[in-house]
Amino acid sequence: MPRYDRDEVARRSGHASWQQAVEATAHLSQQEAGRLLGVSHPTIRTWRAELGLGVAAPRASAGQLKAAFAQDPGDDRHGSANGYRNLGCRCERCTRAWTGYQRARREADRGGDAPGA
Repeated sequence: MPRYDRDEVARRSGHASWQQAVEATAHLSQQEAGRLLGVSHPTIRTWRAELGLGVAAPRASAGQLKAAFAQDPGDDRHGSANGYRNLGCRCERCTRAWTGYQRARREADRGGDAPGA
């Protein structure tokens, strides 16, 4: 990645400093801001990160998401195969949904219809 003289970039774009140039283009995509300022979009990403602009808020970890799901019995995903498999819930509703899902898959693999269906 090329190194740019930040002050030169600011001057060429009509800004007093590179910080002002980056802040003035914060509403644009990285590609658009890069074209406007005459730098590469990875440079824009780096500069924005240095200034704390456009940096996504920290995301919850998988463990935190699973814990929050387990503590909320009203969550619509309870009683689903997703709740059992991906979110690790072992409540009665999720276990029953997972069992039904697996049973249906086995029946489909055998080429027959599930009994009583």
